[in-house]
Amino acid sequence: MKKQELKIFKLIMMMRTSKYIMPALLLVTVWTNAQTVDQNVTVEREYKPVIQDAGKISSVPEIMEPNTEKVAAKYTEFNLPLSVGQNIHTLSAAELQQRKNPNDAFVRIGVGNYFNNMVDFALPVIKKPDMRLDLKLNHLATFSKEAHSTTNASLAFDKYFKSMNLYSGVGLGHEYFKYYGNEFDRNGAVTDLSTLALTEGANKYLEQNLVRINRTEKDFTLNEITKSENDVFWRFNTFLGIRSLPYTTGLRYVGEVQYKLFDSKNGLTENIIHTKANFNTLNGKNRLGLDIEMQNMMYKSDIATNIINVWDAYSVFSMNPYYSIEREKWNVRLGVKSSFSFVHGRPFNPSPDISAEWKAIPKWLGLYAGVGGGYNVNTLDEMYKENRFLHSDLRVKDTYTPVSAYFGIKVKPVYNLLLDAYVNYRYIDNQYFFVNKDYDALPTAVLADPDNSVIYSNRFNVIYSGASLVKVGIRANYNIRNLLNIQLKGAYNGWKVFDTAMAWNKPKFEADLAADLRINRNLNVSTNVFFESERSAKLGNMIMTMSPKVDVNIGASYSYLNWLTIFAKANNLLNNKYEDFYGYEVQGVNAMVGAAFSF
Repeated sequence: MKKQELKIFKLIMMMRTSKYIMPALLLVTVWTNAQTVDQNVTVEREYKPVIQDAGKISSVPEIMEPNTEKVAAKYTEFNLPLSVGQNIHTLSAAELQQRKNPNDAFVRIGVGNYFNNMVDFALPVIKKPDMRLDLKLNHLATFSKEAHSTTNASLAFDKYFKSMNLYSGVGLGHEYFKYYGNEFDRNGAVTDLSTLALTEGANKYLEQNLVRINRTEKDFTLNEITKSENDVFWRFNTFLGIRSLPYTTGLRYVGEVQYKLFDSKNGLTENIIHTKANFNTLNGKNRLGLDIEMQNMMYKSDIATNIINVWDAYSVFSMNPYYSIEREKWNVRLGVKSSFSFVHGRPFNPSPDISAEWKAIPKWLGLYAGVGGGYNVNTLDEMYKENRFLHSDLRVKDTYTPVSAYFGIKVKPVYNLLLDAYVNYRYIDNQYFFVNKDYDALPTAVLADPDNSVIYSNRFNVIYSGASLVKVGIRANYNIRNLLNIQLKGAYNGWKVFDTAMAWNKPKFEADLAADLRINRNLNVSTNVFFESERSAKLGNMIMTMSPKVDVNIGASYSYLNWLTIFAKANNLLNNKYEDFYGYEVQGVNAMVGAAFSF
């Protein structure tokens, strides 16, 4: 190892707190650029445990983070288009913010109306220049009629050697929630199936639109359809990996093996063994690389197999060779992705991996473009995080995107203002859409009201369609010396579907405006306004219109002492009880107050 690089590495190890890590990395960059050696440096961010965050809890307010220093935006940095996303309150309690306190340990507690409550805890168990062990716990819940509780714990370990990093971790998560959404009759009118079951619980209904795997459509009594008023998910993961350090100039590598478990009280259990290896090395002034990945999925259930849709075990293998040309003002990546699915889905799923970036006028104007795609395994873990109200035995088919082409421009017209506009076209095979699960009464059913001959539950099924999506978006960011930061994101979504009437539950327009203002060194205020245009839900052959999402939030935090921060947050100030999924209204105006203690 060169003496200069050894000194830099030791400096980084001594300065791995949140207050000093960014200046240390900046020093590395400046030092490297000052050398006469022509080399490329890839800095990888700190590895985080894979235990899933709480995800979106529409009925719980977003937590105001403790007062922290913001890092100035890097306006000349390239990146792919940022998706606006469909979530308003993304609760990142599992990814606790780094504190200014060098001990990095703190506890944060909050309470609010609707019996909303939260607890966060972070503790560095081992903190040495070349070794780290961090413990993180978080809990976030509401105990109103929309009861939902998530609790996560994770332990992450990092050990640094001269030329490599050994990392590992373990995480455990528990989630409890109620199916509180509305149910509907054949006309789309709200009905209460639990009340109906008190007198007509023996009537049998045949489920509709089942995606058949290992069983056919089954008839259920009304009592069986309504017996599960809540569900419990358990998530567990553990991983072990090694990787080369960021300053490595020759062979760079990452090797990792991970085990993940998802278990549902009322449905399936999923076990995944996920192995990946990434390599790239110098080829002249350029780099030649190969990314490979293997996912092995296994399924079981404690419920009888004749009433549960258990998938066979299967594997997906992916490989991505590429050639990368990196220069000071431009770079090009030329590659191809190939995914092979065994047992389920398409056996061969190729897609391009081509991208280019050009700093046409450094610090002022940049262009980027590319053609990509890929094969996405829709695991139970991911799908129930996207929509926890899915029917208990549903396993969503994997999604294949043969082509995803994009073009964008970044411009910085004035100091501290960054504009990023892009166009993205995707063709998607097997795109899924959420729809309320429906049942038809058998001819033998004795019904007091013929409108209940068809019922729609508050669980969700999916339907599939080939689809194309044209997304046109813009992102604007304005920052004034870390005192004021404003970010606006907006997008138009032009969906075209081939096997169903429309793109169910997908908005045509979406926007998100966020602003943070630092009043003084102790007081911060923030606001967020989120918008999604009308969406459409499917009930049989009926098209139900869902009101636009308009959500206005405001918050503040005050650092009273070096070790104490108090915060407050008020959400949905317009009391707009929109629906994330048809039949599920969010909470109205809600608020939370709390304090964070560092030690």
